[in-house]
Amino acid sequence: MKIKLIGGIVLSLLIFQKVKAQENTIESKEEESFLTLKYNEKKAFKPNIALEIWGTYNLHNKNTDEKNNRFDVSLRRFRFGASGSPYSWLSYSFQFHADRLGEDNYAFTKGSYGGIDIWNAYITVKLLKESELLNVHAGYYWAAIGRQFNTSPWAVGSFDKTRAGWFLRSFITGKGNGIESGVGVGGLINFNNFGISYRVGTYEPKAYATDENSSRLYTGRVMFSFGIPEQKKYSYMLSGNQWGKRTGVTVGLGISNQNNGKLTDTIIWKNSMAYGTDVLINFKGLRIDGEYYLMKRTAKKMDDFDGSEFHVQAGYDIPLKNTFLEPSFTYEKYLGKGNTTLFKYIGDDVTYDMGINWYLTEQKVKLSLHYVMQEGSISAALGDFLGMAFQIKI
Repeated sequence: MKIKLIGGIVLSLLIFQKVKAQENTIESKEEESFLTLKYNEKKAFKPNIALEIWGTYNLHNKNTDEKNNRFDVSLRRFRFGASGSPYSWLSYSFQFHADRLGEDNYAFTKGSYGGIDIWNAYITVKLLKESELLNVHAGYYWAAIGRQFNTSPWAVGSFDKTRAGWFLRSFITGKGNGIESGVGVGGLINFNNFGISYRVGTYEPKAYATDENSSRLYTGRVMFSFGIPEQKKYSYMLSGNQWGKRTGVTVGLGISNQNNGKLTDTIIWKNSMAYGTDVLINFKGLRIDGEYYLMKRTAKKMDDFDGSEFHVQAGYDIPLKNTFLEPSFTYEKYLGKGNTTLFKYIGDDVTYDMGINWYLTEQKVKLSLHYVMQEGSISAALGDFLGMAFQIKI
């Protein structure tokens, strides 16, 4: 049924695109007037495919103290969809995913999604012609408060997005990808060597919804940029690597809050919130980023849950003809204390990641080789592994 649904949606979009192409002829150099219904054929529909293949080799099972050496090849990520801007003030993006296909159940890699489903689908309306300050988002997208929320796995220096960030996303939305249906606003303004960017949204996570309460989730994030701006044109997602073109610092602050969330038929928490800060430092080829976020959940007649997630990551872009080599190192840690009923991940989870990335065409084609060490009390399958990855975006 899902495959038929996907096929129907894609076919409908292609038919819509064809009809519009026949009805509208726009010269390539003609500029649209703002907030008109003048259709831009060339930018209206751009299909995209992103593929990530992993090869991993288990080295040692730390929980059982037994050797569990085994090699696994899997389709870690397969994303396909489209984006476009049919009008100067309107853009959209949607993606489906088929992740973790062929993954060995005994591999030491971590993740939470498999099969075929919708990944995201949202529109952005730009309300000001000469400014990036006010943009409205609506649909199914990231309830973001931290830097890794807004960073694609194709743009991080580590082998994968941090596991610590996964705990934060799961805590806020009940889902490891942090994507929910909602509406929000965002924008940026840049001055001389200083800029401000923000994102504010409200969502209703399905995992925590109740009949009696709206259980609305509110999120906010603001970033202060010093030096060369991190973004010159507003985009909800962040670019990640700057390819040695930026010297500057970005400091971010994020917060989320939700009241009266449902855990079971009989247990409803009183309040759940997360807050913290993150930073990005670019100095020519050097890239350092990190974040620290706290999580707290309370309920009547129960011990509170308190958690924290932290990571620091460093990489350096080395130009090699028309490509870049990036040695990188990442340290990350999650710690959860309190009542397992309020959040089931109690204990710690620690990862050390060191390796090298080879960007053949910046963020479109990438090869990676990393050694990943994992420690902690949460994961059942825990051990070190050697990982190789191939990423391509079309």
